[in-house]
Amino acid sequence: MMRRFPKLGFRKYRFNRNPDLEQLNLGKLAYHIEKGHLNTESPITMKTLVDAGVLGKITNGIKLLGKGSEKFNALKTPVSLEVTDASSTAIEAIKSQGGNLKV
Repeated sequence: MMRRFPKLGFRKYRFNRNPDLEQLNLGKLAYHIEKGHLNTESPITMKTLVDAGVLGKITNGIKLLGKGSEKFNALKTPVSLEVTDASSTAIEAIKSQGGNLKV
């Protein structure tokens, strides 16, 4: 039976079955903090990011990326975040401002 119907071609998720995480850049986070959509006195969780309109829908989690870290460092406010994953540049940028990150 397998010889009659061989499985040829490209299958997108054949080997990589890791869930796709929503990406959030530090520049976008800094923009929403600057506009007043996010409160930095309380911890920023995934639910507060959706409620504030930063992200539309979260299916598997959030990965924090370091793009726009110079805008984030210009704020000079400590931020506590709770996300699923974070890049090393994002972790360094948050720790340098005196904030903490819970992954």
